[in-house]
Amino acid sequence: MLGNQSSLTLYFLPLLQRLWPGFLPGQYRARLVGKQWQTADMLQLSFQVSGRWPGFLPGQHLLITLQHQGRYISRPFSICSPFSLWQSHRQIQLCCKINSAGEFTPLLQQLQNGTVVNISAAQGDFCRQQPTLPTLFVAAGSGITPIASMLLSQRHWLAPVTLYYRCRGSENAALLSELTQLAARQPLFSLMLSDSRTEPAETLQQQLLTDSNDKQFYLCGPAAFMQQIRTALLSSAVKPAQIQQEQFGLAMPLATGHSNDATPLTASFIRAGISTQVTLNPQQSLLQNAEQHGLAPRFGCRMGVCFQCVCDKVSGQVRDLRSGALSGHGAEQIQLCVSQPVTELVIKL
Repeated sequence: MLGNQSSLTLYFLPLLQRLWPGFLPGQYRARLVGKQWQTADMLQLSFQVSGRWPGFLPGQHLLITLQHQGRYISRPFSICSPFSLWQSHRQIQLCCKINSAGEFTPLLQQLQNGTVVNISAAQGDFCRQQPTLPTLFVAAGSGITPIASMLLSQRHWLAPVTLYYRCRGSENAALLSELTQLAARQPLFSLMLSDSRTEPAETLQQQLLTDSNDKQFYLCGPAAFMQQIRTALLSSAVKPAQIQQEQFGLAMPLATGHSNDATPLTASFIRAGISTQVTLNPQQSLLQNAEQHGLAPRFGCRMGVCFQCVCDKVSGQVRDLRSGALSGHGAEQIQLCVSQPVTELVIKL
């Protein structure tokens, strides 16, 4: 029985939580010290973080964990503040889109100053690697948050930088004030707003293609839009190594393995020794398929970041919705939310 827990700390967790309410092993404490609305649905939260927190690279994200209805739930959010704020005051800022119909983000809106939450270490490799090269940033929606952190953190400007910011009018452009001030004081930085209400996406795309020679590209925004921009850049001879991309939501590729097969694709989901066989929709993730058949797998971010939906694939092949990479046919761990069925599957939940 002693081997049932992965860490000795977990055996003493109830006692530790009596001493430090909300304590979770492997997490860090952050106290809310301020919040303000950036737009009608984007809330900026300022946190004083624990002295144990190891810090971040501009462009990275972290997980916030909250307790809700007797269970812990987590979601990823990109840090939007400059590195200097953490260095000087041990503070970070997150700019979070509040979905009133969601489970998690309305809880952030309800947080009061002084509330302590759990955060993870910073994660991700969407960081600017070569500030000496001319760079084009493309941001849309919440994708502005990691890009703003990169730009506001830059101290030494050695090459021209342009940000194309796609938004539905300036009133819906989060962090616009900070970026406008940066453009006013830094001659090597240019800020270009692209209003989606009046400017077709093709116009922005053409601007990027005419200014793509010998540039580095950083793309962040909705998956389908980012894939559209990436495809256009690659078709105009931009090399894959010149493009760094982070996206939210999933661009669902077409499944081809069974497109002409009359036999429906099925999966057996095994939980507590009981197998449930379901017919799969190959255009949806395994998480969506399981939920549509009344199963309730554990999940968190639904975009492959938090790893809460990791489970064991016993057999069969899946496609990673982020990269298009195919798995093997044998046993391995997969993430349900970013795995698309390709063949018959056996999954242990």
